[in-house]
Amino acid sequence: MIRRIRQRRSQTVEQLKSCIKSCIRYRCGLTNTIQDILKSKCRASTDGEWDFNWCDFGWLRENFVHSYMEEHVRICHLRNHLQLTHKNLMVKNLKRYRKTLEREAGRLEAAKCDFFPCTFVLPSEYHIFVEEFKRSPGSTWIMKPVARSQGKGIFLFRKLKDIIDLIRDGSRSEEQKDEAQIESYVAQRYIENPYLIAGRKFDLRVYVLVTSVSCVNYRQKQLLKPFPGQKRT
Repeated sequence: MIRRIRQRRSQTVEQLKSCIKSCIRYRCGLTNTIQDILKSKCRASTDGEWDFNWCDFGWLRENFVHSYMEEHVRICHLRNHLQLTHKNLMVKNLKRYRKTLEREAGRLEAAKCDFFPCTFVLPSEYHIFVEEFKRSPGSTWIMKPVARSQGKGIFLFRKLKDIIDLIRDGSRSEEQKDEAQIESYVAQRYIENPYLIAGRKFDLRVYVLVTSVSCVNYRQKQLLKPFPGQKRT
């Protein structure tokens, strides 16, 4: 009896998998493991019509913002995701949130929003940054490109001359700016006494799967990033 039930369940699962593969059409602009998985689970789109699109950022920028999509279709990005994934936009939103909190709940409540260090966007906020920089001579600051990842382009500095070449780009005319893409940075006060585990720096990475933005549902998984090989000195 139990064996028959298990067999029926197995048949039902296989039928469901077959139905999903025949009904859901996917589009994938990448050639990697993701495409292999989609190919095994769904049906590739052949007529330009699709239900799920695993796209790269280039396709997203050219099509997603300006296109109308049916309610049932899904892609692997959210609208306006750059507001969180680009460092300059993220810090702008954090500062805006802190001001809103101070206006609506008072300074005491806004003071709790201190989980990110003093930050400026360069070259646009260079003059404001210099004022803060001169208040604490000898302090260490860290520069981060707004749209890069994996630690690329990050460096520490203690003197303004170390970043002057980057700032000069910000003083060019609009015509000159159009000729070459200017890379923006965020300058943050470096945290010189971070919390350590066994003498090593670490960070927490929180992965959130957003299943819907119409009625926000999500699943969360938190991981501890492996420690660097060398102890902090």
